[in-house]
Amino acid sequence: MISKFNLFLLVCLFLGPNFLFSQSSPSKEPETVEIKANVESASKNTNFSKNPTGFQKEINLESTNTRYMSLPDILNREAGVRIRQYGGLGSYSTLSLRGTNPNQSKVYWNGVPINNSLGGEINLADLPFDNLEKIEIYKSGTPAGFSGSAIGGSINLVSKTKIDKPITRVNLMGGSFKTAKATVTHMDQFSSGSYFIQALQETSDQNFAYLNNKGTVLFNTYDDTIDERRNAQFRKTGFTGNVSFEVGKTKINFLNDYIHRKQGLPGPGNRQTTSVGRVFSKLSSAITTETNEFLLTNLTLETKTYGNFAKDDLFDPKSEFSFGTPDAFTKTNQYGFQISPTLYLLDYYQVLRTSIQTEQEFFTRYEKRSNHETERKEPKKRRDTQSFTFQDEIRLLSNRLFLVPQVRFERYTDRFGKDETSIRNQLLDPTSDVFYVRQNFTNPSFGIKFIWIKKENLEFGSLANISKDFRIPSFLELFGERGSIVGNTKLKPEQSRNGDVGFYLNSKIDSNWKIQSDISYFQKRIYDMILFLPNSQFTLRPENVDQAFIRGVDTNQNIIWKKGIKFNLNYTYQDAKNYSESPALNGKYLPLRSKSQGSALLAFFNEKSELGIEYQYIGANFRDRTNEYLGYLPARQFWNLYVQYSPFKNKETGNELILSFEVRNLTDKRVEDLVGYPLPGRSYYVTGSYRF
Repeated sequence: MISKFNLFLLVCLFLGPNFLFSQSSPSKEPETVEIKANVESASKNTNFSKNPTGFQKEINLESTNTRYMSLPDILNREAGVRIRQYGGLGSYSTLSLRGTNPNQSKVYWNGVPINNSLGGEINLADLPFDNLEKIEIYKSGTPAGFSGSAIGGSINLVSKTKIDKPITRVNLMGGSFKTAKATVTHMDQFSSGSYFIQALQETSDQNFAYLNNKGTVLFNTYDDTIDERRNAQFRKTGFTGNVSFEVGKTKINFLNDYIHRKQGLPGPGNRQTTSVGRVFSKLSSAITTETNEFLLTNLTLETKTYGNFAKDDLFDPKSEFSFGTPDAFTKTNQYGFQISPTLYLLDYYQVLRTSIQTEQEFFTRYEKRSNHETERKEPKKRRDTQSFTFQDEIRLLSNRLFLVPQVRFERYTDRFGKDETSIRNQLLDPTSDVFYVRQNFTNPSFGIKFIWIKKENLEFGSLANISKDFRIPSFLELFGERGSIVGNTKLKPEQSRNGDVGFYLNSKIDSNWKIQSDISYFQKRIYDMILFLPNSQFTLRPENVDQAFIRGVDTNQNIIWKKGIKFNLNYTYQDAKNYSESPALNGKYLPLRSKSQGSALLAFFNEKSELGIEYQYIGANFRDRTNEYLGYLPARQFWNLYVQYSPFKNKETGNELILSFEVRNLTDKRVEDLVGYPLPGRSYYVTGSYRF
């Protein structure tokens, strides 16, 4: 957390030069400004305008239509973002922002929260990608209009809704390890709106070669062999249907996304499975509205009504993962409503934003035998959430200085039915049928933005933020899992004190050059981190025992010369250490946190073709919390190469054919993100994309 002295210096830094700029007269209406930080596209981002002081990034995905890309591929290049994968394409993948745990970051789909309460973290492989227009990354917390608190930060997946002209696109892709993907997309307009539909089919065996050390990493390397990954295949089907239209002054969006995945779960490399599988399906639906001049000419009203419905089937017919009741079926349903009015008091240099949100989540799990017959139904779990956010955006000095205080109130009520088969629950709570856990939080934050230079083609400014954030314990931590984890309903929420400060630059030197740059220093002090400790020979129990201090610097540099060159550089340096009360952990590096991580892209292009080379560096880190030598993972670097060519393009109609070829992991590095789960070596992909 930033000390009072540092906060005083920070205020002086921003307000010191204010005498150079005079306050405009109240009788004159302030000029309209686009409030943005680190926006890659020229379009205005309404979500960024609700968070004018935050460090944030917009990733436009238009160019990914013609390459074989995935959500982890895109996010892993960004500064401050770390993706951990349990294998290759389609494997379980988690997101970490600025050195925090995966369950400390929030993921949204068109502003709808999609983190589940069971474990808290999100599997990126289960999320949509091909139907997205852009990805928004929020490193300074959760902006106004989004529900929930986030210690690490948040990302928002934005679907395609706005259509400029009718387009139909067919993509056919294929590559190594029997990988193939086909998408058919159509978008069109009607009298008062537009629609977007897409169908997707993807398949891959992921049977790549890897180094199998047989579990003897250092002591015996003579038994190492090159084996083939087994049971890592997946099949994915997706369908998207979005409709947008206007009724008077109200914009209405109907959003629907369905995903069905069938995959094998291969297990660790030295103990591969042969028949463990998973079938996952999810339907996400939302209705969003935005009404300008609602009742008052200076009042805007936004609403979201949404539902997420997921089913997850685990099959383990040979009991390769566990014994007794190895199979399981889980069902998660989320329902929510949010209303967000915004009052523009521009004569008084203020914008007032409020947001009220309510949500219910239901989780049901069935334990099943190896023949997939139900053994028992676990007690239902339910979480009710209410959230209220108030933000006051104050604009001073002719829209050069922005002061943004914000406060978020959250209330959680968890219900867990008593396990009638548990002797422990019967003895401890013989009269209770349902366990309740109620917790309330207040999350204040404050941000400053000062624009030092503002011209038609140049903007240079400073950003700074401080905040207090929480993470509510998950169902698994509160209520446990029969036979392996003993729940702890007395857990306190994880809490953090966050701060960041830095500079940004957006410039167009002339009509051909575009430069976007930012650099920020961040730090997070996290308290009451939850750790699973041995409770008996066979069970674990979560406790609030850990503390962590994370600090670092991240930077983004983007340069485009429109006559044929683009260069991107993203780099993060961070120091993430554990300050637990345990002597064995105090002062140790947090696991899987590299001190240095960076990526770069250099591409040459013209009207018909593009040639690019990509570089990624991931610094050394430890896989375990005690930083043992056996858990040391050396630094690694990867090179990718791609080429695109358009043999046909009609500028008037927009019809085009684009062919691409790319090589991933050019130097054939064989490494792991996590112990026992290898990543693919060199791989090749081709794409054909036709738009008409």
